[in-house]
Amino acid sequence: MSNGVKMVFIMYNIAINSEVMRILKDVGIEEYTRWERATGCGKTSGSHLGTNVWPAVNSVMIIALEDEKKDKLIEKIKELRKKLGKEGVKAFVLPLEEVT
Repeated sequence: MSNGVKMVFIMYNIAINSEVMRILKDVGIEEYTRWERATGCGKTSGSHLGTNVWPAVNSVMIIALEDEKKDKLIEKIKELRKKLGKEGVKAFVLPLEEVT
């Protein structure tokens, strides 16, 4: 892999799956791995534990992207965050050093 490849993690409320999938389609992303029904606690989003007390759950997606597509994806995620507020979606970008 070249230096221009990044790994993008997207964590989002499962309720907005269609919006996230639309973003991937708009950016031209067809390859990803997704974990559904991920649980956890966030500073701004609160608890998403899939229980009676905290019933919400998240999806987590991981995508390896060249910088150009990564930049487009992050811009679209920022737009969605602005629209949704604290409840919704967060992305993390990490360097991708090797694929075996």
